[in-house]
Amino acid sequence: MLRLLQLICWLLPPSALKNKLLSRFGHDVDPSASIGPTVLLNVSRIKIGAHVRISLFNVFRDLGNLHLEDFAIIESWNWISAHPLFQQSDKDAGTLFLGNHAKIGSRNYLDCSGTIIVREHARVGGNRCLLQTHQADQESSRVNVGRITIGHHSVVGSCAVLLKGAFLPDQSMLAANSTMTHRTAKEGKRGLYAGSPAAWKRDTGGAYFEGDAAYNITDTVADEPMGVLPEDLLIHTPIDS
Repeated sequence: MLRLLQLICWLLPPSALKNKLLSRFGHDVDPSASIGPTVLLNVSRIKIGAHVRISLFNVFRDLGNLHLEDFAIIESWNWISAHPLFQQSDKDAGTLFLGNHAKIGSRNYLDCSGTIIVREHARVGGNRCLLQTHQADQESSRVNVGRITIGHHSVVGSCAVLLKGAFLPDQSMLAANSTMTHRTAKEGKRGLYAGSPAAWKRDTGGAYFEGDAAYNITDTVADEPMGVLPEDLLIHTPIDS
């Protein structure tokens, strides 16, 4: 009965009352957090810091530890889960940690069977990113879990894949549609990584990557022609064969 009541509570719209009820259930939820309707099942430890925002219709399932620092953001329609079996051998398996101002975009899949760390001011997506912390080892006939770390002030582009052991260095970027493995950034070199498997391409620069505390994206620009263009309306005569 208690689990059902908690599930219903997580599905409520954001409110101070919701946060208070979640705290009464034993979770560490700051009163200033904004938590949209969420499906949360079998998450052992929860800490949600000040001014955290969790948008609509995210799923959190079977995590051992959900830890969101102040001003962290999780946008909508993400699936975040773990296989609880690994938590029997290591109590810290099943961890998702977002540092201050870290952000996960929309429509991503995070396998937290091991550990996923998104350090302060880092960004995941975009959308449709895959972070997978488990990996089958055919030689030993077992499944291993590990960790994925995204350094501070780093960006993961849309549709990127990070596999077990991946580490995106601080102030770096993983390009869209790229795949990062444990071999990608062994030296921890800051820069743009792209390709499948990803490789270092060049250094990164700009206010965001330099960690400018005042950095914020406020402008929106359409830098290509929008709408239906005259050439889109041309009717071409079929070529006779």
